[in-house]
Amino acid sequence: MPQARSSGSKSSSSQTKRSGAKKSTGAKRTTARKSTSARKSTSARSNASRATASRSSAAAAADPRLEAVAQRVRKLNERIIDESKSAGEATLTAYEKALKAIASSLERGPGKSDVEWVSSLATTQAKWIRDVTAAWTAAARGMLK
Repeated sequence: MPQARSSGSKSSSSQTKRSGAKKSTGAKRTTARKSTSARKSTSARSNASRATASRSSAAAAADPRLEAVAQRVRKLNERIIDESKSAGEATLTAYEKALKAIASSLERGPGKSDVEWVSSLATTQAKWIRDVTAAWTAAARGMLK
């Protein structure tokens, strides 16, 4: 009985090998067919999209209503950009003013101290705040222009 089992398993494994080989060959053929058809459909889609794009650009140039809408959108975009720059400038001005007020309060409070090192430290810090604020806001204003 043990011999029958082993011979049966050999024949079943050889059948598996043969059927597996057939399956892999078939899978390769199917994959090749799929990739060829995918290339054809991609090329057809790109040709169709090019044709559609050329027709739509020709139609857009020919239609004065679309040109008027495009012009209004351009003007709106320019207004948005200008208003954003104005808002940025206002924000920078307010930020600069607030930091200069902090620097002034440092000089008025601890800067007037009788202890020399505290007074020196507060004055130095106030100067540093003013210098950094001036440099930072000048660079930011340069970016807004």
